[in-house]
Amino acid sequence: MFEPGQFLTPENIEEFIPEGGATQKAAKIFQDMGFRIIHVGVFSVSGEATRDLWESTFNTEVKKVTVPADNIHPERGKRVFLSNVAGAPFEIPAEVSDLVERAYPQKPPVFFGSPLPPIVSYHCLNVPGDISMLLRAGRVNQEGITGKGVLVAMPDTGFYAHKFYEWRGYNYNRTIAEDAVDVDVDNNGHGTAEAANIFSSAPGIDFVGIKMGLNPTLGFKKAMDLSPAVISCSWGWDIRERSLPNWLKPLEAAIIYAVRKLGITVVFSAGNGHYGFPGQMPEVISAGGVYVSRKLAGDDFEFKASDYASSFTSPIYPGRRVPDVCGLVGMKPNAIYIMLPVQPGCSIDRELAAGGAHPNGDMTESEDGWAAISGTSAAAPQIAGVCALLKQVQPSLSPELIKQILIASARDVREGESSMGDTAGKGFDSATGAGLVDAYSACKLARSIMVRPRFTVPPPM
Repeated sequence: MFEPGQFLTPENIEEFIPEGGATQKAAKIFQDMGFRIIHVGVFSVSGEATRDLWESTFNTEVKKVTVPADNIHPERGKRVFLSNVAGAPFEIPAEVSDLVERAYPQKPPVFFGSPLPPIVSYHCLNVPGDISMLLRAGRVNQEGITGKGVLVAMPDTGFYAHKFYEWRGYNYNRTIAEDAVDVDVDNNGHGTAEAANIFSSAPGIDFVGIKMGLNPTLGFKKAMDLSPAVISCSWGWDIRERSLPNWLKPLEAAIIYAVRKLGITVVFSAGNGHYGFPGQMPEVISAGGVYVSRKLAGDDFEFKASDYASSFTSPIYPGRRVPDVCGLVGMKPNAIYIMLPVQPGCSIDRELAAGGAHPNGDMTESEDGWAAISGTSAAAPQIAGVCALLKQVQPSLSPELIKQILIASARDVREGESSMGDTAGKGFDSATGAGLVDAYSACKLARSIMVRPRFTVPPPM
């Protein structure tokens, strides 16, 4: 898996599944060494250890690293984590040398992002009504297509029990990854906020938010364990190299396995000026951004590519264009666009309140439990909600067919530029992919498709 030039694909992914219960055996040995084993997956083991135990076990050295929380938006503070020291020795212990290929400390990702919202003086969308209307989800919701019976999982910073979810009667459930604490707390606010976008598209879904700790791979594997129909992820890393860093290979393998072998539809944010990974993986639905203004143009609103959202050609996966389709995203400088519920006094609540007048701040109170944010962090769950609608219409739809339905039914966007300067135009374009997701047209198309098992397809002559 980690050899130079080795690429993971749906065709070869099963070749890398360890044989003979290797992951379970390795987990037991590491546990006996003093590690806290918190998840044993198909390809990898997730665990925790003190700094001293890690260094002594692998005969190596780690150091505390402080970097911007987001290189594209350095005003968002710092991230602090432990990382291997370049050039330091690293040895797999003899006890597990025939079971374990590599071991990596995980790095934190960039998050690409009262029951009634406050009233503000600038153009701002409210959940669920404005999102539902602009994505044309309300029309199918009225016909009984609400995502009922479809399980959607979302690993993120946490999921506070906001009155917004309670008063609207949403099936909003929360759990916690093994390396996280305090399931009731979301000190960042990102997860609590972005979950509202899913319900704006699909109010009838069964939702489980997974509070992540410091290991996003573990958070994603926890979501897989729930056997959902859809997983929505509003985070990632800015990866511009031609090959994927080895420490991200276990996550890549888990995503390929989830999509191609388990049939889970996975949606990831493309990024906000980032070369988002995993958003650039071919297996996922990559979510870009479109901005819709108050102005009407004929019988529709004016909409254009968001200059905050990413668009790019993947340097890792040949021919992979990002995004596939778009959700609703604001404009620079801060994409302050959708009023979303957050834990009162959380980081996002306080930071945007302190930003001053719009467009630098959201002009709300620092502990009112609401914040105007967006980014492709909002687009991904909006699109995930539409995926849930499609699974209700046609439960047997594969992840690839869902992606193609979204692409074929999207509303063309012909104006504006992305964060990278790509221009929107007629048809599929670099800035917005197929365009703005259209729930009504997507469900209509899904109804017309007859999904047949592979064995019913006649062999080629």
